Amino acid sequence: MINQFWVLLRPMFSIPDAWCLSRILKLFSLGLGVALLVVACSTPDSQISDRATANLNGTNCRMVEHDLGETQVCSQPQQIVALGPHILDLLLSLDMQPAGYAEVFPFHRGDSFNNPSEQIPYLGNRVTTQPLNLGDRSNPSIETLTRLQPDLILGEAGGLRQNYDLFSKIAPTLLWEQRTAKGKWQENLRQLAKALGPEERAEAAIATYNQQIAAARAEFAPVVAKYPQVLVLGANQLVDIMVVNDSSYLGEVLEGVGFELVSPPAQNKSELTTSISLETLPQLDDADLIFILGYDMSVRKQQQKATNAVLNRVIDQQTAKIQPEWQNNAIAQSLKASQEDRVFFVTYYLWNGLNGPIGAQLILDELRQLLLSPG
Repeated sequence: MINQFWVLLRPMFSIPDAWCLSRILKLFSLGLGVALLVVACSTPDSQISDRATANLNGTNCRMVEHDLGETQVCSQPQQIVALGPHILDLLLSLDMQPAGYAEVFPFHRGDSFNNPSEQIPYLGNRVTTQPLNLGDRSNPSIETLTRLQPDLILGEAGGLRQNYDLFSKIAPTLLWEQRTAKGKWQENLRQLAKALGPEERAEAAIATYNQQIAAARAEFAPVVAKYPQVLVLGANQLVDIMVVNDSSYLGEVLEGVGFELVSPPAQNKSELTTSISLETLPQLDDADLIFILGYDMSVRKQQQKATNAVLNRVIDQQTAKIQPEWQNNAIAQSLKASQEDRVFFVTYYLWNGLNGPIGAQLILDELRQLLLSPG
């Protein structure tokens, strides 16, 4: 094609001019070939673009540690995916908003969370965006995730470990484990702040948390003096009970307020929770207060579009099975806290599902309602 083009133009030029044009056309031909080669080589073999590789060519790059290794993050991520409420808690604590979100209870079927305050439990009123709905946090929609073209993917390693390589081809990915461990959210928050910048945001959020704990310690001092021993149980039914130990996130919050957590005598100090039988409960009768974290995963099957009514029902259902069982069981009712009406039913979702600074604030608020409110 280039030679034919030259044959047509050559009579219009003198020999020197023609020689120059010939050189220009050869250079143009070479440049065009290189450009076509670059385009051909950069065309992806699948619909998933390797944004993580593109990220390596960015500016202001830093290596960020997380529980599955190290990930290079460049520039300032804007399109951020939060896979789960714990991650959303950390993200919002750093004054950042999600572009995509996946839930524990993925009952909302819209393409996006267009009314997050009614569609995302506990944290939705802090979400100012309308993030794309990625579905289940343990099995998010890859198609939607790819369409979003995020700059950063954040999640928990537990249910996502097998997809880490796939996620990393879409965008730089950070995954964390053991969110319920004492001190873990602070570590995760600092690593996330390094990825998002500036890192000082993490220290500010941690300082705010410490101030809230100190203030709550003063508020609850009279209650703690009267009822110092606290037993925290997680249960959906009495055939499956776990004790939350003091090495946990909840232990950190409650002991920060001044309470002492009651644990089974044979507890392994490194375990965050200990499974017990119903018959073991009388051995824990030192507890002055009992908090039972109800969880009912069957609500995941709900298909309704989220409204306030549905959202409240999902939250209320977390204690729907365990509360009547406890109230009608002779062993449970033999405990001192039961007889003195100091057993409180709360949701596992809030008390041991957010595991971040906002979650701690919400737990303190609920403690105030349960223990400090008149009547």
